[in-house]
Amino acid sequence: MNKNIKKEHFNDFIIPVMLILCVMPFIIRYAEYDYGYGKYKWHSQDSIMQDFYTYYRSIFFVTIVCITIAVLVFRMLLYTESIKNVKVFIPLGIYCFFVLISSILSVNVKAAFLGNIYYEGFFVITGYIVMAFYTYQIMSDEKDYKVIVKAILIMFTLISAVGWIQIFRHDLLNVKSIQKLIMTKEQFARYGGAIDNIFTGNNVFLSLYNPNYAAIFLIMFACLFMVFLLEAKTGKEKVLFAVYLADALVLCWFTYTRAALVAFATVTVFFLICRKSNIRKALFVILGSVLVFIVLLCVDYINGGKYVNRIFDKKINTKLESIETQKNGIKIKYGGKNYMLSMEDVKGGEIALPFSKKCYAESVNMNDKNLLLLYIEDYTLQFIKEEDGYYYYYTQWGKEDKILNVRSVDMHGKEYLGSGRMYIWSRTIPLLQRYIFIGSGPDTFAEVYPQNDYIGKMLYAKDTARIIEGAHNDYLMKWVQTGLVALIALLVFYGSFVVKCFGYFRKEEIKTVKEKVGFGCFLGCLAYMVCSLFSDSTIYTSPIFYVFAGMALSAVENKKNDNKKR
Repeated sequence: MNKNIKKEHFNDFIIPVMLILCVMPFIIRYAEYDYGYGKYKWHSQDSIMQDFYTYYRSIFFVTIVCITIAVLVFRMLLYTESIKNVKVFIPLGIYCFFVLISSILSVNVKAAFLGNIYYEGFFVITGYIVMAFYTYQIMSDEKDYKVIVKAILIMFTLISAVGWIQIFRHDLLNVKSIQKLIMTKEQFARYGGAIDNIFTGNNVFLSLYNPNYAAIFLIMFACLFMVFLLEAKTGKEKVLFAVYLADALVLCWFTYTRAALVAFATVTVFFLICRKSNIRKALFVILGSVLVFIVLLCVDYINGGKYVNRIFDKKINTKLESIETQKNGIKIKYGGKNYMLSMEDVKGGEIALPFSKKCYAESVNMNDKNLLLLYIEDYTLQFIKEEDGYYYYYTQWGKEDKILNVRSVDMHGKEYLGSGRMYIWSRTIPLLQRYIFIGSGPDTFAEVYPQNDYIGKMLYAKDTARIIEGAHNDYLMKWVQTGLVALIALLVFYGSFVVKCFGYFRKEEIKTVKEKVGFGCFLGCLAYMVCSLFSDSTIYTSPIFYVFAGMALSAVENKKNDNKKR
Protein backbone atom coordinates (compact mmCIF):
# COMPACT_ATOMS: atom_id res chain seq x y z
CA MET A 1 0.00 0.00 0.00
CA ASN A 2 1.24 3.48 -0.81
CA LYS A 3 1.64 5.28 2.50
CA ASN A 4 1.85 8.63 0.75
CA ILE A 5 -1.85 8.52 -0.19
CA LYS A 6 -3.62 11.07 1.96
CA LYS A 7 -7.18 10.73 3.14
CA GLU A 8 -9.51 13.51 2.13
CA HIS A 9 -10.04 15.89 5.01
CA PHE A 10 -13.58 15.95 6.37
CA ASN A 11 -15.10 19.43 6.44
CA ASP A 12 -16.53 19.78 9.96
CA PHE A 13 -18.52 22.82 8.86
CA ILE A 14 -20.97 20.68 6.86
CA ILE A 15 -22.18 18.82 9.97
CA PRO A 16 -25.07 21.28 10.59
CA VAL A 17 -26.20 20.76 6.99
CA MET A 18 -26.14 17.00 7.48
CA LEU A 19 -28.09 17.30 10.73
CA ILE A 20 -30.86 19.31 9.05
CA LEU A 21 -31.11 17.01 6.02
CA CYS A 22 -30.56 13.64 7.63
CA VAL A 23 -31.29 13.78 11.36
CA MET A 24 -34.03 16.36 11.75
CA PRO A 25 -36.65 14.30 9.81
CA PHE A 26 -36.43 11.69 12.58
CA ILE A 27 -36.88 14.05 15.55
CA ILE A 28 -40.03 12.73 17.24
CA ARG A 29 -40.86 13.38 20.90
CA TYR A 30 -44.13 13.71 22.76
CA ALA A 31 -45.00 17.23 23.94
CA GLU A 32 -48.04 18.95 25.40
CA TYR A 33 -48.67 22.68 25.19
CA ASP A 34 -51.55 25.13 25.15
CA TYR A 35 -51.88 26.88 21.80
CA GLY A 36 -54.33 29.38 23.25
CA TYR A 37 -57.40 29.04 21.02
CA GLY A 38 -59.65 28.12 23.96
CA LYS A 39 -60.50 31.80 24.42
CA TYR A 40 -62.25 31.94 21.04
CA LYS A 41 -65.92 31.12 20.52
CA TRP A 42 -65.11 28.96 17.50
CA HIS A 43 -62.89 26.63 19.53
CA SER A 44 -63.43 24.34 22.49
CA GLN A 45 -62.36 25.46 25.95
CA ASP A 46 -59.57 22.89 25.79
CA SER A 47 -56.69 23.94 23.52
CA ILE A 48 -54.03 21.52 24.72
CA MET A 49 -51.99 20.12 21.84
CA GLN A 50 -50.68 16.57 22.05
CA ASP A 51 -47.80 16.72 19.61
CA PHE A 52 -45.14 14.26 18.47
CA TYR A 53 -43.71 15.88 15.38
CA THR A 54 -43.34 19.64 15.70
CA TYR A 55 -42.40 21.05 19.11
CA TYR A 56 -39.08 19.29 19.70
CA ARG A 57 -38.22 19.40 16.00
CA SER A 58 -38.43 23.18 16.13
CA ILE A 59 -36.21 23.26 19.24
CA PHE A 60 -33.68 21.02 17.48
CA PHE A 61 -33.74 23.26 14.42
CA VAL A 62 -33.31 26.54 16.33
CA THR A 63 -30.44 25.01 18.32
CA ILE A 64 -28.64 24.02 15.12
CA VAL A 65 -29.26 27.50 13.69
CA CYS A 66 -27.73 29.16 16.77
CA ILE A 67 -24.62 27.02 16.34
CA THR A 68 -24.38 27.83 12.64
CA ILE A 69 -24.66 31.57 13.34
CA ALA A 70 -21.69 31.36 15.73
CA VAL A 71 -19.69 29.28 13.25
CA LEU A 72 -20.62 31.54 10.34
CA VAL A 73 -19.63 34.74 12.13
CA PHE A 74 -16.32 33.20 13.25
CA ARG A 75 -15.54 31.89 9.78
CA MET A 76 -16.45 35.09 7.92
CA LEU A 77 -14.35 37.20 10.29
CA LEU A 78 -11.39 34.84 10.12
CA TYR A 79 -11.49 33.96 6.43
CA THR A 80 -12.77 37.09 4.72
CA GLU A 81 -11.28 36.02 1.39
CA SER A 82 -13.58 32.96 1.27
CA ILE A 83 -16.82 34.95 1.56
CA LYS A 84 -19.00 34.38 -1.50
CA ASN A 85 -21.13 37.00 -3.22
CA VAL A 86 -24.16 37.75 -1.01
CA LYS A 87 -26.15 39.78 -3.54
CA VAL A 88 -28.67 37.01 -4.23
CA PHE A 89 -29.58 36.91 -0.52
CA ILE A 90 -30.51 40.61 -0.22
CA PRO A 91 -34.23 39.92 -0.95
CA LEU A 92 -34.24 37.34 1.87
CA GLY A 93 -32.84 40.01 4.21
CA ILE A 94 -35.70 42.33 3.25
CA TYR A 95 -38.17 39.49 3.72
CA CYS A 96 -36.76 38.78 7.17
CA PHE A 97 -37.08 42.47 8.14
CA PHE A 98 -40.80 42.56 7.31
CA VAL A 99 -41.34 39.24 9.09
CA LEU A 100 -39.83 40.91 12.18
CA ILE A 101 -42.10 43.95 11.86
CA SER A 102 -45.15 41.71 11.40
CA SER A 103 -44.11 39.73 14.48
CA ILE A 104 -43.74 42.85 16.64
CA LEU A 105 -47.17 44.15 15.55
CA SER A 106 -48.82 40.73 15.48
CA VAL A 107 -52.29 39.81 16.74
CA ASN A 108 -50.44 37.23 18.86
CA VAL A 109 -46.86 38.35 19.55
CA LYS A 110 -45.87 35.20 21.43
CA ALA A 111 -47.03 32.91 18.61
CA ALA A 112 -45.44 35.19 16.00
CA PHE A 113 -41.99 34.93 17.57
CA LEU A 114 -42.00 31.43 19.06
CA GLY A 115 -44.52 29.67 16.82
CA ASN A 116 -47.79 27.97 17.65
CA ILE A 117 -49.65 25.31 15.67
CA TYR A 118 -47.04 25.13 12.88
CA TYR A 119 -44.18 26.26 15.12
CA GLU A 120 -43.00 28.58 12.36
CA GLY A 121 -42.42 31.76 14.32
CA PHE A 122 -39.94 34.52 13.55
CA PHE A 123 -36.99 32.61 14.97
CA VAL A 124 -37.69 29.52 12.86
CA ILE A 125 -38.29 31.57 9.69
CA THR A 126 -35.06 33.47 10.30
CA GLY A 127 -33.42 30.09 10.82
CA TYR A 128 -34.47 29.02 7.33
CA ILE A 129 -32.66 32.02 5.85
CA VAL A 130 -29.61 31.46 8.04
CA MET A 131 -29.38 27.81 6.92
CA ALA A 132 -29.64 28.78 3.25
CA PHE A 133 -26.88 31.36 3.65
CA TYR A 134 -24.74 29.06 5.79
CA THR A 135 -25.00 26.18 3.31
CA TYR A 136 -24.16 28.56 0.47
CA GLN A 137 -21.04 29.81 2.23
CA ILE A 138 -19.82 26.48 3.67
CA MET A 139 -20.30 24.02 0.78
CA SER A 140 -17.17 24.23 -1.31
CA ASP A 141 -15.17 21.21 -2.44
CA GLU A 142 -16.26 18.15 -4.39
CA LYS A 143 -15.75 15.98 -1.31
CA ASP A 144 -18.29 18.04 0.65
CA TYR A 145 -21.00 17.16 -1.85
CA LYS A 146 -19.95 13.49 -1.91
CA VAL A 147 -20.34 13.30 1.87
CA ILE A 148 -23.77 14.94 1.68
CA VAL A 149 -24.92 12.46 -0.98
CA LYS A 150 -23.82 9.47 1.13
CA ALA A 151 -25.61 10.90 4.17
CA ILE A 152 -28.78 11.48 2.12
CA LEU A 153 -28.78 7.90 0.84
CA ILE A 154 -28.51 6.54 4.39
CA MET A 155 -31.26 8.84 5.63
CA PHE A 156 -33.57 8.02 2.73
CA THR A 157 -33.07 4.28 3.20
CA LEU A 158 -34.22 4.58 6.82
CA ILE A 159 -37.14 6.91 6.23
CA SER A 160 -38.40 4.93 3.22
CA ALA A 161 -38.46 1.81 5.42
CA VAL A 162 -40.89 3.71 7.66
CA GLY A 163 -42.98 4.52 4.57
CA TRP A 164 -43.14 0.91 3.40
CA ILE A 165 -44.29 -0.18 6.84
CA GLN A 166 -47.08 2.42 6.59
CA ILE A 167 -48.09 1.13 3.16
CA PHE A 168 -48.95 -2.12 4.92
CA ARG A 169 -50.99 -0.10 7.45
CA HIS A 170 -48.69 -0.19 10.42
CA ASP A 171 -47.24 2.69 12.39
CA LEU A 172 -43.97 2.39 14.31
CA LEU A 173 -45.28 4.86 16.89
CA ASN A 174 -47.61 2.13 18.09
CA VAL A 175 -44.68 -0.11 19.03
CA LYS A 176 -44.37 0.11 22.82
CA SER A 177 -40.57 0.04 22.85
CA ILE A 178 -40.52 3.05 20.53
CA GLN A 179 -43.17 4.85 22.57
CA LYS A 180 -40.99 4.50 25.65
CA LEU A 181 -38.19 6.24 23.78
CA ILE A 182 -40.30 9.24 22.80
CA MET A 183 -42.24 9.67 26.06
CA THR A 184 -41.42 10.10 29.71
CA LYS A 185 -42.46 7.30 32.06
CA GLU A 186 -45.38 9.40 33.31
CA GLN A 187 -46.54 10.14 29.75
CA PHE A 188 -46.27 6.49 28.74
CA ALA A 189 -48.37 5.51 31.76
CA ARG A 190 -51.07 7.92 30.57
CA TYR A 191 -50.92 7.58 26.79
CA GLY A 192 -49.01 4.37 26.05
CA GLY A 193 -50.66 1.85 23.77
CA ALA A 194 -52.35 2.63 20.48
CA ILE A 195 -51.67 6.25 19.53
CA ASP A 196 -54.44 7.79 17.49
CA ASN A 197 -53.14 9.26 14.27
CA ILE A 198 -55.63 10.45 11.69
CA PHE A 199 -53.41 9.12 8.89
CA THR A 200 -52.50 5.71 10.29
CA GLY A 201 -53.66 2.91 7.99
CA ASN A 202 -54.64 5.50 5.42
CA ASN A 203 -51.63 7.18 3.83
CA VAL A 204 -47.85 7.23 3.86
CA PHE A 205 -46.75 10.14 6.03
CA LEU A 206 -43.23 8.93 7.00
CA SER A 207 -42.17 10.74 10.17
CA LEU A 208 -43.62 14.03 8.92
CA TYR A 209 -47.17 13.91 10.40
CA ASN A 210 -49.09 14.63 7.20
CA PRO A 211 -49.09 12.83 3.80
CA ASN A 212 -48.98 16.20 2.02
CA TYR A 213 -45.71 17.10 3.74
CA ALA A 214 -44.31 13.63 3.11
CA ALA A 215 -45.12 13.97 -0.60
CA ILE A 216 -43.23 17.27 -0.87
CA PHE A 217 -40.27 15.75 0.97
CA LEU A 218 -40.25 12.69 -1.31
CA ILE A 219 -40.54 14.64 -4.55
CA MET A 220 -37.69 16.98 -3.61
CA PHE A 221 -35.36 14.04 -3.08
CA ALA A 222 -36.77 12.28 -6.15
CA CYS A 223 -35.51 15.23 -8.20
CA LEU A 224 -32.02 14.73 -6.80
CA PHE A 225 -32.12 11.00 -7.56
CA MET A 226 -33.40 11.65 -11.08
CA VAL A 227 -30.44 13.89 -11.90
CA PHE A 228 -27.94 11.34 -10.58
CA LEU A 229 -29.66 8.61 -12.58
CA LEU A 230 -29.67 10.57 -15.85
CA GLU A 231 -26.09 11.78 -15.39
CA ALA A 232 -24.74 8.39 -14.17
CA LYS A 233 -21.61 7.09 -15.88
CA THR A 234 -21.51 3.53 -14.53
CA GLY A 235 -24.05 0.73 -14.51
CA LYS A 236 -23.78 0.41 -10.73
CA GLU A 237 -24.63 4.08 -10.25
CA LYS A 238 -27.57 3.82 -12.67
CA VAL A 239 -29.06 0.85 -10.81
CA LEU A 240 -28.56 2.50 -7.42
CA PHE A 241 -30.31 5.75 -8.28
CA ALA A 242 -32.99 4.03 -10.37
CA VAL A 243 -33.95 2.08 -7.23
CA TYR A 244 -33.97 5.23 -5.07
CA LEU A 245 -36.00 7.18 -7.64
CA ALA A 246 -38.57 4.39 -8.00
CA ASP A 247 -38.73 4.10 -4.21
CA ALA A 248 -39.43 7.82 -3.82
CA LEU A 249 -42.12 7.85 -6.53
CA VAL A 250 -43.93 4.76 -5.22
CA LEU A 251 -43.97 6.13 -1.67
CA CYS A 252 -45.17 9.46 -3.03
CA TRP A 253 -48.03 7.69 -4.80
CA PHE A 254 -49.18 6.19 -1.52
CA THR A 255 -49.38 9.61 0.08
CA TYR A 256 -52.34 10.09 -2.31
CA THR A 257 -51.20 13.68 -2.86
CA ARG A 258 -51.86 15.05 -6.31
CA ALA A 259 -49.80 18.25 -6.05
CA ALA A 260 -46.48 16.42 -5.70
CA LEU A 261 -46.98 14.47 -8.93
CA VAL A 262 -47.89 17.72 -10.72
CA ALA A 263 -44.67 19.19 -9.33
CA PHE A 264 -42.62 16.24 -10.55
CA ALA A 265 -44.11 16.56 -14.03
CA THR A 266 -43.27 20.29 -14.02
CA VAL A 267 -39.71 19.59 -12.91
CA THR A 268 -39.30 16.97 -15.65
CA VAL A 269 -40.23 19.61 -18.24
CA PHE A 270 -37.61 21.94 -16.77
CA PHE A 271 -35.06 19.16 -16.99
CA LEU A 272 -35.82 18.62 -20.68
CA ILE A 273 -35.45 22.34 -21.36
CA CYS A 274 -32.20 22.58 -19.39
CA ARG A 275 -30.57 19.40 -20.64
CA LYS A 276 -31.48 19.04 -24.30
CA SER A 277 -28.51 16.74 -24.79
CA ASN A 278 -30.05 14.28 -22.33
CA ILE A 279 -33.52 14.17 -23.87
CA ARG A 280 -33.24 10.49 -24.82
CA LYS A 281 -32.22 9.51 -21.32
CA ALA A 282 -34.90 11.72 -19.80
CA LEU A 283 -37.61 10.26 -22.05
CA PHE A 284 -36.51 6.77 -21.02
CA VAL A 285 -36.88 7.68 -17.34
CA ILE A 286 -40.22 9.37 -18.02
CA LEU A 287 -41.45 6.25 -19.83
CA GLY A 288 -40.30 4.12 -16.89
CA SER A 289 -42.08 6.43 -14.43
CA VAL A 290 -45.27 6.27 -16.51
CA LEU A 291 -45.13 2.47 -16.52
CA VAL A 292 -44.68 2.47 -12.73
CA PHE A 293 -47.71 4.73 -12.36
CA ILE A 294 -49.78 2.54 -14.70
CA VAL A 295 -49.00 -0.47 -12.50
CA LEU A 296 -49.92 1.58 -9.42
CA LEU A 297 -53.18 2.64 -11.07
CA CYS A 298 -54.03 -1.01 -11.67
CA VAL A 299 -53.27 -1.82 -8.04
CA ASP A 300 -55.35 1.19 -7.01
CA TYR A 301 -58.26 -0.01 -9.14
CA ILE A 302 -58.13 -3.44 -7.51
CA ASN A 303 -58.17 -1.78 -4.08
CA GLY A 304 -61.24 0.34 -4.83
CA GLY A 305 -59.78 3.26 -6.74
CA LYS A 306 -58.70 5.29 -3.72
CA TYR A 307 -56.21 7.46 -5.60
CA VAL A 308 -58.41 7.91 -8.68
CA ASN A 309 -61.26 9.00 -6.43
CA ARG A 310 -59.00 11.69 -4.98
CA ILE A 311 -58.03 12.95 -8.42
CA PHE A 312 -61.65 13.73 -9.21
CA ASP A 313 -63.21 15.74 -6.41
CA LYS A 314 -66.77 14.79 -5.67
CA LYS A 315 -69.04 17.67 -6.57
CA ILE A 316 -71.12 19.06 -3.72
CA ASN A 317 -74.63 19.79 -4.85
CA THR A 318 -76.41 22.12 -2.48
CA LYS A 319 -78.98 24.87 -2.74
CA LEU A 320 -78.14 26.18 0.70
CA GLU A 321 -76.60 29.61 0.23
CA SER A 322 -76.37 31.07 3.72
CA ILE A 323 -77.65 31.04 7.30
CA GLU A 324 -77.56 34.11 9.55
CA THR A 325 -78.49 34.58 13.18
CA GLN A 326 -80.54 37.75 13.75
CA LYS A 327 -82.63 39.35 16.49
CA ASN A 328 -85.96 38.01 15.35
CA GLY A 329 -84.87 34.59 14.13
CA ILE A 330 -82.59 32.55 11.90
CA LYS A 331 -82.45 33.71 8.30
CA ILE A 332 -81.99 30.85 5.83
CA LYS A 333 -81.30 31.47 2.15
CA TYR A 334 -82.01 28.35 0.13
CA GLY A 335 -82.38 28.10 -3.63
CA GLY A 336 -82.51 31.87 -4.01
CA LYS A 337 -85.36 32.24 -1.49
CA ASN A 338 -85.20 33.60 2.07
CA TYR A 339 -86.87 31.91 5.01
CA MET A 340 -87.05 33.10 8.63
CA LEU A 341 -87.14 30.48 11.39
CA SER A 342 -87.84 31.32 15.06
CA MET A 343 -88.55 29.58 18.37
CA GLU A 344 -92.22 30.43 18.01
CA ASP A 345 -92.37 28.32 14.85
CA VAL A 346 -91.34 25.14 16.70
CA LYS A 347 -93.36 25.55 19.90
CA GLY A 348 -95.88 23.08 18.59
CA GLY A 349 -93.15 20.45 17.99
CA GLU A 350 -91.28 19.36 14.90
CA ILE A 351 -91.97 21.31 11.69
CA ALA A 352 -91.02 20.62 8.10
CA LEU A 353 -89.15 23.32 6.19
CA PRO A 354 -90.06 24.22 2.61
CA PHE A 355 -86.71 23.11 1.13
CA SER A 356 -86.61 19.35 0.86
CA LYS A 357 -87.97 16.30 2.65
CA LYS A 358 -84.84 16.13 4.84
CA CYS A 359 -85.10 19.71 6.11
CA TYR A 360 -86.98 20.24 9.37
CA ALA A 361 -86.65 21.90 12.78
CA GLU A 362 -87.64 21.17 16.34
CA SER A 363 -87.23 22.49 19.88
CA VAL A 364 -85.44 20.42 22.54
CA ASN A 365 -84.27 20.94 26.10
CA MET A 366 -80.58 20.16 26.60
CA ASN A 367 -78.43 20.97 29.64
CA ASP A 368 -81.23 23.16 31.00
CA LYS A 369 -81.18 25.16 27.77
CA ASN A 370 -83.99 25.41 25.26
CA LEU A 371 -82.42 24.81 21.86
CA LEU A 372 -83.76 25.09 18.35
CA LEU A 373 -82.43 22.21 16.24
CA LEU A 374 -82.21 22.70 12.50
CA TYR A 375 -81.77 19.59 10.32
CA ILE A 376 -80.48 20.62 6.91
CA GLU A 377 -78.17 19.12 4.27
CA ASP A 378 -77.71 16.01 6.46
CA TYR A 379 -76.33 18.15 9.30
CA THR A 380 -77.80 19.19 12.63
CA LEU A 381 -77.30 22.79 13.72
CA GLN A 382 -78.16 24.05 17.20
CA PHE A 383 -79.39 27.55 18.00
CA ILE A 384 -80.36 29.35 21.16
CA LYS A 385 -82.38 32.49 21.83
CA GLU A 386 -81.02 34.74 24.54
CA GLU A 387 -82.90 37.20 26.75
CA ASP A 388 -81.87 40.10 24.53
CA GLY A 389 -83.93 38.48 21.76
CA TYR A 390 -80.94 37.63 19.59
CA TYR A 391 -80.38 34.15 18.20
CA TYR A 392 -76.96 32.53 18.48
CA TYR A 393 -75.38 29.43 17.03
CA TYR A 394 -74.78 26.95 19.85
CA THR A 395 -71.50 25.24 19.02
CA GLN A 396 -70.71 21.65 19.88
CA TRP A 397 -68.39 23.10 22.51
CA GLY A 398 -71.34 24.69 24.32
CA LYS A 399 -70.34 28.24 23.27
CA GLU A 400 -72.62 30.82 21.70
CA ASP A 401 -71.58 32.65 18.57
CA LYS A 402 -73.24 34.71 15.88
CA ILE A 403 -73.38 33.50 12.30
CA LEU A 404 -72.96 36.47 9.99
CA ASN A 405 -72.22 36.91 6.31
CA VAL A 406 -68.53 36.14 5.73
CA ARG A 407 -66.71 38.05 3.02
CA SER A 408 -65.73 35.69 0.24
CA VAL A 409 -64.84 35.43 -3.42
CA ASP A 410 -67.50 33.81 -5.56
CA MET A 411 -66.13 30.47 -6.75
CA HIS A 412 -69.35 29.67 -8.62
CA GLY A 413 -70.02 26.49 -6.69
CA LYS A 414 -66.47 25.14 -7.18
CA GLU A 415 -65.46 25.48 -3.53
CA TYR A 416 -65.22 21.70 -3.20
CA LEU A 417 -62.30 21.47 -5.65
CA GLY A 418 -58.84 20.64 -4.37
CA SER A 419 -60.25 18.83 -1.33
CA GLY A 420 -61.89 22.07 -0.27
CA ARG A 421 -58.92 24.32 -1.05
CA MET A 422 -61.05 26.53 -3.27
CA TYR A 423 -63.33 27.10 -0.29
CA ILE A 424 -60.40 28.13 1.94
CA TRP A 425 -58.98 30.41 -0.76
CA SER A 426 -62.38 32.04 -1.30
CA ARG A 427 -62.36 33.14 2.36
CA THR A 428 -58.63 33.98 2.43
CA ILE A 429 -58.47 36.30 -0.58
CA PRO A 430 -60.70 39.01 1.02
CA LEU A 431 -58.23 39.12 3.95
CA LEU A 432 -55.35 40.17 1.70
CA GLN A 433 -56.26 43.84 1.42
CA ARG A 434 -55.70 44.24 5.19
CA TYR A 435 -52.11 43.09 4.93
CA ILE A 436 -50.37 45.11 2.23
CA PHE A 437 -47.45 46.27 4.37
CA ILE A 438 -47.77 44.45 7.68
CA GLY A 439 -49.11 40.94 8.17
CA SER A 440 -50.93 39.40 11.11
CA GLY A 441 -47.70 37.75 12.27
CA PRO A 442 -46.16 34.32 11.59
CA ASP A 443 -48.22 31.33 12.69
CA THR A 444 -51.37 33.39 13.31
CA PHE A 445 -53.38 32.53 10.21
CA ALA A 446 -55.96 30.55 12.17
CA GLU A 447 -56.64 33.57 14.39
CA VAL A 448 -57.49 35.94 11.52
CA TYR A 449 -59.27 33.47 9.25
CA PRO A 450 -63.12 33.71 9.57
CA GLN A 451 -63.49 30.58 11.70
CA ASN A 452 -67.10 31.55 12.47
CA ASP A 453 -68.00 30.57 8.89
CA TYR A 454 -69.76 27.53 10.29
CA ILE A 455 -71.99 27.01 7.26
CA GLY A 456 -69.10 27.15 4.79
CA LYS A 457 -67.14 24.67 6.90
CA MET A 458 -70.22 22.45 7.19
CA LEU A 459 -70.60 22.24 3.41
CA TYR A 460 -66.98 22.17 2.22
CA ALA A 461 -64.93 21.00 5.23
CA LYS A 462 -67.48 18.40 6.39
CA ASP A 463 -67.37 19.74 9.94
CA THR A 464 -68.63 22.99 11.49
CA ALA A 465 -66.03 22.62 14.25
CA ARG A 466 -63.01 22.20 11.99
CA ILE A 467 -60.28 24.76 12.57
CA ILE A 468 -58.74 26.07 9.34
CA GLU A 469 -55.09 26.31 10.39
CA GLY A 470 -53.52 27.17 7.04
CA ALA A 471 -54.38 28.58 3.64
CA HIS A 472 -53.14 25.48 1.77
CA ASN A 473 -51.31 27.94 -0.46
CA ASP A 474 -48.02 29.16 0.97
CA TYR A 475 -48.06 32.37 -1.05
CA LEU A 476 -51.50 33.41 0.21
CA MET A 477 -50.54 32.40 3.74
CA LYS A 478 -47.33 34.43 3.68
CA TRP A 479 -49.24 37.46 2.39
CA VAL A 480 -51.70 37.23 5.28
CA GLN A 481 -49.10 36.53 7.95
CA THR A 482 -46.15 38.69 6.86
CA GLY A 483 -47.65 41.16 4.38
CA LEU A 484 -47.49 41.69 0.63
CA VAL A 485 -44.12 43.49 0.71
CA ALA A 486 -42.51 40.51 2.48
CA LEU A 487 -44.07 38.12 -0.05
CA ILE A 488 -42.74 40.20 -2.96
CA ALA A 489 -39.24 40.14 -1.44
CA LEU A 490 -39.43 36.35 -1.12
CA LEU A 491 -40.68 35.99 -4.70
CA VAL A 492 -37.80 38.16 -5.91
CA PHE A 493 -35.42 35.69 -4.25
CA TYR A 494 -37.29 32.78 -5.85
CA GLY A 495 -37.07 34.49 -9.24
CA SER A 496 -33.37 35.37 -9.01
CA PHE A 497 -32.63 31.86 -7.74
CA VAL A 498 -34.40 30.26 -10.71
CA VAL A 499 -32.80 32.62 -13.26
CA LYS A 500 -29.31 32.13 -11.82
CA CYS A 501 -29.52 28.33 -11.63
CA PHE A 502 -31.48 27.81 -14.85
CA GLY A 503 -29.07 29.97 -16.83
CA TYR A 504 -26.09 28.08 -15.46
CA PHE A 505 -27.31 24.48 -15.74
CA ARG A 506 -28.68 25.04 -19.24
CA LYS A 507 -25.20 25.89 -20.54
CA GLU A 508 -22.72 23.94 -18.42
CA GLU A 509 -21.93 20.27 -18.61
CA ILE A 510 -22.84 18.29 -15.51
CA LYS A 511 -19.98 15.97 -14.71
CA THR A 512 -18.99 16.36 -11.07
CA VAL A 513 -20.94 15.31 -7.98
CA LYS A 514 -21.05 18.99 -7.02
CA GLU A 515 -22.84 19.87 -10.25
CA LYS A 516 -25.20 16.90 -9.99
CA VAL A 517 -26.16 17.84 -6.45
CA GLY A 518 -26.55 21.47 -7.44
CA PHE A 519 -28.81 20.66 -10.39
CA GLY A 520 -30.83 18.11 -8.39
CA CYS A 521 -31.30 20.59 -5.54
CA PHE A 522 -32.36 23.26 -8.03
CA LEU A 523 -35.05 20.96 -9.45
CA GLY A 524 -36.07 19.95 -5.92
CA CYS A 525 -36.56 23.62 -5.04
CA LEU A 526 -38.70 24.08 -8.17
CA ALA A 527 -40.84 21.15 -7.05
CA TYR A 528 -41.23 22.77 -3.63
CA MET A 529 -42.33 26.07 -5.22
CA VAL A 530 -44.98 24.27 -7.28
CA CYS A 531 -46.22 22.32 -4.25
CA SER A 532 -46.42 25.61 -2.33
CA LEU A 533 -49.36 26.55 -4.55
CA PHE A 534 -51.35 23.83 -2.77
CA SER A 535 -49.60 23.46 0.58
CA ASP A 536 -48.22 25.54 3.45
CA SER A 537 -44.69 26.10 4.63
CA THR A 538 -43.86 23.76 7.51
CA ILE A 539 -40.86 22.81 9.59
CA TYR A 540 -41.06 19.36 7.97
CA THR A 541 -40.22 20.55 4.46
CA SER A 542 -39.03 24.18 4.45
CA PRO A 543 -35.60 23.47 6.02
CA ILE A 544 -34.95 21.01 3.17
CA PHE A 545 -35.89 23.67 0.63
CA TYR A 546 -33.56 26.32 2.05
CA VAL A 547 -30.63 23.93 2.43
CA PHE A 548 -31.23 22.71 -1.14
CA ALA A 549 -31.29 26.34 -2.32
CA GLY A 550 -28.00 27.01 -0.54
CA MET A 551 -26.36 23.94 -2.13
CA ALA A 552 -27.62 24.78 -5.62
CA LEU A 553 -26.38 28.38 -5.39
CA SER A 554 -23.08 27.25 -3.91
CA ALA A 555 -22.52 24.78 -6.76
CA VAL A 556 -23.12 27.55 -9.29
CA GLU A 557 -20.96 30.10 -7.47
CA ASN A 558 -18.11 27.65 -6.87
CA LYS A 559 -18.02 26.76 -10.55
CA LYS A 560 -17.85 30.43 -11.51
CA ASN A 561 -14.98 30.95 -9.09
CA ASP A 562 -13.20 27.88 -10.47
CA ASN A 563 -13.54 29.26 -13.99
CA LYS A 564 -12.08 32.61 -12.87
CA LYS A 565 -9.08 30.89 -11.30
CA ARG A 566 -8.37 29.11 -14.57
